[in-house]
Amino acid sequence: MVKTAFYKEKLDIPEDVEVILTENHQITVKGPNGTITKDFSHARGINMTLEDKKFIISTNFPKGETLALASTILNIIKNLIIGVQTNYQYFCKVCYSHFPCNVEAKPEKKELHVVNFLGERAPRVTNYLDNVDVKIEGDDVILIGPDKEMLGQTAANLKRCCRIKKKDPRVFQDGVYLYKKQIGDHIIWKIK
Repeated sequence: MVKTAFYKEKLDIPEDVEVILTENHQITVKGPNGTITKDFSHARGINMTLEDKKFIISTNFPKGETLALASTILNIIKNLIIGVQTNYQYFCKVCYSHFPCNVEAKPEKKELHVVNFLGERAPRVTNYLDNVDVKIEGDDVILIGPDKEMLGQTAANLKRCCRIKKKDPRVFQDGVYLYKKQIGDHIIWKIK
């Protein structure tokens, strides 16, 4: 097995984006669509620096886990740079077979309410995270924001709050499901 003596990768930072790196590996990315801060203090043995609008990540004699973590951090920073330039959009569909249910957003509490799910009187409630805007158009729930991870977690929270217990999931398929992801107007993933 071949060992790597030194690993170094560079990432160019666009003109309209500002990246701030603190001593304890806290990275803040600022752009036209907002500001996002991520904590990478768990990344030991990985050096991160900023030089001339370039983000540089390097490590000496890395093992497989360290190489994987360095690549993951680099991809997260790329996604943050794309997100603060052009917002991500996640599209979720409200599906039902008998009882017509819908989703209501409560922005003052940062909550999403699934009303009349399977004919239940009390709405099912979940939270949506910071940096996430919610638009509801008919049976579509559109999640908009610069942070891909927050959008994915909000979509997962919405799907999980509609979980049906003690019934056959092949028959009872009601719920709120993610079906499309976009960057601006460009579709990056879609169920066909």
